[in-house]
Amino acid sequence: MRWVGFWLQGVWGEHFKGQRVGSLRRWGKMLPPRVFMLGGIFLVLMLLWQRTRVDDFSVFDQPFYLGIAHDLVETGRFTDGFMFAPAGADGQRPAGMRFAPLYPGIVAAAAEVDPRMRQGIDCLVATRGKTPACASVAPILRCAQFLELVAFFWLVWWMAEAVGGSTLGWLSLLISLGSAPLLLRSVNFLMTEMTCLALTTAATAAGVQAVRGRRRLLWSAAVGVLMAFGALTRPAFLYLIPVCALGALAAGRRQALKPMLALCVAAALVLGPWVARNQVELGRASLTYGYDSHTLVQRIAFDTMTWREYGMAYVCWLPDGNEIGRALAGAGACDRFGWDEHANSFYVLGLRHMLYVTLAASGGYKHHLGYLLHRYIFRMPLTHLLVSIPLALRGAYVAHWWGVVLLISCLVWTVAALRRVRLGEFCFDRTLFLLTALPAWFMLAFNAAAAVNQVRYNLMLIPAYAIAGGLSLRWIAARYGDRLRLRLSRREI
Repeated sequence: MRWVGFWLQGVWGEHFKGQRVGSLRRWGKMLPPRVFMLGGIFLVLMLLWQRTRVDDFSVFDQPFYLGIAHDLVETGRFTDGFMFAPAGADGQRPAGMRFAPLYPGIVAAAAEVDPRMRQGIDCLVATRGKTPACASVAPILRCAQFLELVAFFWLVWWMAEAVGGSTLGWLSLLISLGSAPLLLRSVNFLMTEMTCLALTTAATAAGVQAVRGRRRLLWSAAVGVLMAFGALTRPAFLYLIPVCALGALAAGRRQALKPMLALCVAAALVLGPWVARNQVELGRASLTYGYDSHTLVQRIAFDTMTWREYGMAYVCWLPDGNEIGRALAGAGACDRFGWDEHANSFYVLGLRHMLYVTLAASGGYKHHLGYLLHRYIFRMPLTHLLVSIPLALRGAYVAHWWGVVLLISCLVWTVAALRRVRLGEFCFDRTLFLLTALPAWFMLAFNAAAAVNQVRYNLMLIPAYAIAGGLSLRWIAARYGDRLRLRLSRREI
């Protein structure tokens, strides 16, 4: 902190006239470097946030969560929202469990203390999201999501420092800020992305602490709690809990038995009340109902693509893929790979025609998931696997071409860490790096197999991408830095 004192005296000499640098040093010791790091991240993101656009409440999936929050505020009942459940004769919707409860609960809490936000949600429900005229004011919730983003970048820096030291921490933080424009856009949407990202990153950080052997049982329980809250935000994260528990057990064997049990018990304690509520009120002891098969049928529609369309999928799902596909195969080459802007897209096929047909054939949502698995996936596993590859790539291209480059880097470092291949002259903790990368890779593969994979489903790739990018820069510096310095010294001579 010595340089801070000299800088302050140099720039604000008159203001600090008569004060000793020693007093500034003592003040600096009270604020550790991590606090300054957090403040720096906050200021950078705040400046960037001012330049982002705020869309109205009817855009994307916001009406799903806002509709449930509206019913929570008005009736105290968790429903499926106005998008999926009609109101009864009394004007109220029945209890439901289609969506996970955490984020609608957060929205409802914010609406309770923010009258303008509540008015905007009431307008959205009254018009069924058909007009953009409703106010989209939500300062409390958006500020909370902004702070979640600040905490996320700080945790990326902290985890990178744990993996490979201070230099890697700085490099990874700078690289991760390349995703800031995308994430700041997500801050403005009232959807689950920021909360999921904060929870999964915090769970990973708790896992790092557990692996480092500091109060292992406590931190393992924290991992379970945070991952369970992630599942209560987006149900797909439920499958990550047993995968991580089994992975820890396989890696640590007997030493990991107690931490694994702590993780599972903590997760069960968090998930238990919601599952019990669903059993008591709706007769189903599960996390959600209808959401899983509704999502899967949209994914299965992509399995109907031809071989030519399969080849085009690798092109059309690149960043700027529509323009590249048009240049290679003519206008409309990528129409089927878009969303509902094209009536013949795979997404529309799954969302409408295949959904109605399979629901009728299976006898409703009660048997829908089993019908889809047996009729479409188990009978054609190779087709489903092959189509999952370009869909995985589609979700892996986080933050446009930034994600394309770092995807390759992260794959290389993941394989090197798994095979314990030494790259470069520097050391890094392979176990901690795999702890950040492998759960993200699993979720990428799961989302590609079970959903119409999107970038926003795979934001937890960002920490692994950033750390891998930092490792790559250090490898380049270690391999070519000495040669460059030698050449420059010869030129000076």
